[in-house]
Parts: sequence; C-alpha cells; structure tokens
Amino acid sequence: MRRWRGPLIVSVVYLALWLGLDAIASVFQARQEVSLWYPPTGLSFALLLVFGLRYAPLLLLTDPLHGLVVSSPAVSWVSVWLGGVLSTAVYTVVAWLLLRRLRIDPRLPGQRDVAWFLGLAAVAGPLVVAVAQVLQYTVTGLLTWGELFRGVLGFWSGRATGVGVLAPALLVASRRVPALWRDRPPLPGPVRLGRWRGHPSWVDSLRPRWLGRLVASLLDQRLEPVAQAVLLLFTVYLAYGEPSVGGLDLAYLVYVPLIWIAVRGGLPRAAFAVLVANAVAVALVGRDVVESPLRLQLGLVTLTLAGLTLGALVTGRQASIAAAEHAALHDPLTGLANRVLLMDRVEAAAHRAERSPGARFAVLYCDLDGFKGVNDQLGHDAGDELLVAVARRLEAAVRPADLVSRLGGDEMAVLLDGVTGVEEAAGVAERLLAALAEPYDVDGREVVVTVSVGVAVADGEGLAGPRLREERAGPTGTDEGGHGEELLRAADMALQRAKANGGHRYELFNEPLRRQTRDRLGLRAALRRAVEAGAVTVAYQPIVRVADGRLTTVEVLARWHDAERGDVLPVEFITAAEETGLIHDLGMQVLEQACTQATRWRGAFGAAAPRVAVNVSTRQLLPADFAPRVLAMLDRVGLPPDALELEMTESCAMEPGARVTLERFTAAGVTLAVDDFGTGYSSFAALRERTPQAFKLDRSFVARLPDDRPTDAIVSAVLALAGHLGATVTAEGVETQEQLQRLQELGCPQVQGFLLSRPATGEQIERDWLRRPR
Repeated sequence: MRRWRGPLIVSVVYLALWLGLDAIASVFQARQEVSLWYPPTGLSFALLLVFGLRYAPLLLLTDPLHGLVVSSPAVSWVSVWLGGVLSTAVYTVVAWLLLRRLRIDPRLPGQRDVAWFLGLAAVAGPLVVAVAQVLQYTVTGLLTWGELFRGVLGFWSGRATGVGVLAPALLVASRRVPALWRDRPPLPGPVRLGRWRGHPSWVDSLRPRWLGRLVASLLDQRLEPVAQAVLLLFTVYLAYGEPSVGGLDLAYLVYVPLIWIAVRGGLPRAAFAVLVANAVAVALVGRDVVESPLRLQLGLVTLTLAGLTLGALVTGRQASIAAAEHAALHDPLTGLANRVLLMDRVEAAAHRAERSPGARFAVLYCDLDGFKGVNDQLGHDAGDELLVAVARRLEAAVRPADLVSRLGGDEMAVLLDGVTGVEEAAGVAERLLAALAEPYDVDGREVVVTVSVGVAVADGEGLAGPRLREERAGPTGTDEGGHGEELLRAADMALQRAKANGGHRYELFNEPLRRQTRDRLGLRAALRRAVEAGAVTVAYQPIVRVADGRLTTVEVLARWHDAERGDVLPVEFITAAEETGLIHDLGMQVLEQACTQATRWRGAFGAAAPRVAVNVSTRQLLPADFAPRVLAMLDRVGLPPDALELEMTESCAMEPGARVTLERFTAAGVTLAVDDFGTGYSSFAALRERTPQAFKLDRSFVARLPDDRPTDAIVSAVLALAGHLGATVTAEGVETQEQLQRLQELGCPQVQGFLLSRPATGEQIERDWLRRPR
C-alpha cells in the first residue's frame, strides 16, 4: 500500500491542479475564441520531467476533463479522445527525448538544458499538436490557407506560452525539494554579483557619488526585488491594462524590468518574472475582447522565450564564473579545498586570532600510510577512488565550519578555526585516526589504510610566542613566510615524526621537535656542501676467509667529519642523503674512491689484493644510467668488474625496478651480495628468479651464537642453502672467539667483525693485512 501512496497523491494533486488551471484558461478562451495562454500544458511537462514518464497515462485523462469543463452539445467525444491520445503521445515523446536522448537536467541548471527544453517542449511539441488539431477541424469544414495559418499559430502560441510560463517556474522551484532529486548531484548555490574578496564593485566607481549611492540602493539585496517587482507590474499595466494610453504598442517596455531581473537573478528569477508578467497581462487583457488576439499571443510568446533565454545565458555565465573560481580554489579529484584556499583561510584565522586574545586555531596535516601499495597493486584508478572516499570521511569527521583540503598526492590538511587548545586539536586527530582506519570498498575489494597526523596549534602570537616569530623574521624583521606557511611547516614537522615512529598515530608540534627539525635541515645543508667539496671519505673493514685467515674482501664504509658536528654517524647522513637525493652523487664518490684504492692495491700486491664491497641503495639502482656509469668508472680507473662487489638489502635486491640494472652488473662480472640476510622479506621464489653470488648473515644471528639452539639451526640452514645455490656466506659482527669457533664448526667460509679488525684506513689495511699477512 505504501508503494502506491506516493504516486496516488501525485496523481490526485496533478489532476486537481490541471482542472483548476484549465478552468482559468477556459474563461479567457471563451471571451477571445482562442486561448491567450494554456498553462495546463506546462503542468503536464513538469509532471513528466520531475516524476518520470510512468505518469504519461495521466495525460490521457486531461482532454476528457477539458471536455467536461467546456461541456456543450457540440462536443465530439471521439475527437476529444483522439486529440488526447495525440497530445499525450507528442508530449511523452518530447519528454523522452529530453530525458533519455538529450539527457538534460530537469532542474534547468545550464544554458543547454534550457535551450533544448524551450526548443522541444515550448516550440516543437505544441506546434505538432496545433497542426494536428487544426487539420482535425478541416474534416468538418473547409478552411482557407490564411485561416489554417492563423489557427495553427493561435493554438501553438497559447500552448507555447503555457509551457514557457509555468513549467520553468515549477522546475526551478523543485530544486528546493532535494527528495525529488536523490539520483542527481546537488546544484551549486547562486553566484553573488558585486563585491568579491574585498574588491570594490562597479557601483563604487560611479561618478557623481549620488548616482553611485542611488544605484547601490537599487541593487541592495532587500530593496532590489521590490524595485524589480514594482517596475515589472507598472510596465505590464502600461502595455496591457490601458489600451487608450498606448496598449500593445508599449509592450516592449516590459523588457526593461525583465532584462534587469534576468541579468541580476539568472534563470530562477527570470522564470518567475515571466510567470508574473504573463499572468497579469492575460488578466488585464482578458477583461475585454481583443481585436487581434493572435498579435497578443505572439507578443507573450516572444516575451516568454526571450526572458527565459536571457536568464539562461546569464545563469550559464554565472556557472562558468563559479566553475572557474571553484577550479582555482579546489582540488579537481576530491572537490576539497586546495593549498591556495587553505593558506587564505589560515591567514584569515590568524587575523581573527590577533583581534581576539585567547583565540586559537590549528592545522592537522594528514598523510595516508601505505597508499603507494594501493596504487601499485590495484592501479591509479583505485587509488583515486580511495582518495575520494578518504576525503568524504574527513569531511564527515570534522565540524561543518572546519576546512578540509588536499595538498597533493595522499596529503591532506584540516584547518580547525576556533579551538580551545592542544587538547581539543588532539581529540580531533584521534577521531580522524579512528574514522580513516575503517575498511574501504575500493573496486570491489576491501582495503584498509591508516593515517599519520601532525598537529600544530597557533594563536595570534604564532606557534611558540615571540621567540619563534623573531627566528622566522627576515633581515628587516618582517615575516617572510607568513602565518599560514609557518603553521603548515610546523604541522608537517609533526607529521614526519609520526611517520618515523611507525605511522597510524598523531604527533604534536613542540619546541623540541622544532629544534630537532632545524638540526636536520642544517645537517642536510652541511651534507650538500660536503658532497660538493668531496669531503666524504671512506674506511675499510676486512672480510677474512675462515680456513686460512686470508684477507679476501674489504667492506667500504663512508665517513664524514663535519667542522661543527664532528664525526657524523653514517646512519644519519646516509638517511639524509637518500631523503634529499644526494645519495646518487655521494654513492658515486664512495665507489670511485674505493675502486681507485683497489686498483692501487692490485698494482702493488697483485693476487693478494682484496676485492672491495660497496653498499648501494634502491634509490641508486633504479635510475637506468647507474650501471653504465659504474662500469664506465671501472674502465676509467682500470679495475676489472670481478674485483667489485655490490652489497644491497634483501628488499633492494628483489625490487622489480632494479632488475635490469642488476642483470647488467651480473653480465659484466660484478659480484652481487645480499646484506643483512635473514632480516628482510625475500622469498625462495624470489631467490630462484634472482640468485645472488654472496650472502651476508646479519649480526643479530651471530650475536646469539654459540648458545642459542634456534639460531644455530638457522645459521646451519642458511649455510646449506647458500652451498646449494653456489653462493658465498659472510658472517657479520663477529666479536668473540666463541662465535668465530662455532662459525668455523658450522662451515661458514668468511667472517668480519671487531674481533678481527675495526674499520681502518687504506694505509692501515696495507700495513696490517697486505704487507704482513695474518
């Protein structure tokens, strides 16, 4: 029963309204012998376009109902039914073309929608019905060509006016009922003409000043509609209410307020202005019999179509302006604000905070954990779908007044304008972590991603009071970066700390974090200068054959001594080099120093000279020119490729993008070794596809020897696996005689560690290992 309740109500309301409108139109038709306008046709089109073509059978009842309203002995019910079937078929076909073939939006938001609606619903459809009706009358009586022409124009213009007057007003009004348009996206709000972002409008530039004030008062949002309505009614009355004054000769005056209304309000206001103008005109003219009703009809049709077309043109231009402004300030994929709008809002929040002591605002810098894996496994389309879903969850998790923006990639930011302090901002961050951790349905698959959040809170004095403001001031004492950039940098610092601590957490910006970040930035700058100056040196740690204690290889270790920082740990400056891209130049410098030293050793000690083993990272292996550069360098310094060993982690060795580079090194004779073996994620299938020539057993296993039975079994298994693959094993981190003895018992061929030697210079290696072999 509920399923039929809605359609039943719609049907009853439609038929009741249609009867009322038909009765009103029939009153004027009885006086003029032709309908000055026929709004029931507009109601029929509005029914089909809003509620769908399934209501088309209702139109079959309208002509019989009209026959009852104008019931007379001359009524032919057969012709009434035939006319009803014909008009229903024509109007249904027109509605089908508009909705299914042309796919217009029935709410008439764009210029294209209005043009097709007017062309088919107001012009073509009524014209076909008018021709058919006039031809139907020729069966009972012969008509001249002049009578036929005037009859077609009379029937057509009445219905064309009815459609153009009532249907656009109803369709525009239906926008305010979202329940009717659940299957369509919401329409953007109207564009406000006049002031924008504080710039003066054209009204302010008018001279003399009194004229500008007069125009401004006329364009006031409250007074302008009143002035428009008064002028519209006055001109309609002059044109249609007083024939003795001028009558229809003054009809062009109605265009003055109509143009004003259309230009200022677009199609919505133009549609209702056309409705009011036609209704008042018909009411005024309908009091008496008009000598030339056809002239009046065509005038109303022209007024109607021109007003709606002008309104559609203005609305289209407003929509273009709104789209351009939206595109300039919003992300095209997610629809979120972009960096430009975020910075603008942050600066505005800062100005408000300066005027209100105690007011605070915050930025939450968000970055998805593992988003690259989604792109790699499911494709970029799935990644875009995930980003849109994340954007919607972020918007739902914050207050309506808060601004969510996308800064690029999977980085997003939330501006909380008006928070009580750090505690409230941290609470919002926790809410975001929980909301984004729920599974997503992406391309038919369940995807789980987490988010890391950096939180920075500020007030009118900045992030950390006057001291921070002094530090970020330029030489003249002015703020170079701006409050917005400062706050965003601080939130980014906190985000990087959250990522470094494992992700799926939030971190708050504070003074220790700022100092740590400043030190890291200083380290990067100093490292860049050191690489440019060639100040990074190398040390060598021996790798010894267990069977006879002979030096076979030396591992090359980068060393950097900074004048201000002293000896910088390799883990610090190597990480900084990878983050900044300096690893490419730094890596080639280390390689060239090591290979040059190996060439000198081979010239001085011949076969006793060791190979050099140099660590490389994934970033170094991915560029296509890395292998050619290394091989060209070997040729330049005169070192054969088999005297070089490249060490890499398991993940690096199995990286798909490095495959071509590794194959080229193998073909040239360079030895490839997997460093820290046992701590990565390489599989047996991957080892089968890409078998290295050497394994370096991680020091975490060696440290547990000889007393830990599981470790003992793992080391034995690795040695057996390497033996079957034809690879050499080197045990790292040997520090006790017991560890060395157990490795010898297990059959480990090579070892390195502090028990044998600490990293040494090239001269020390020559003195202690090459000139006096151990």
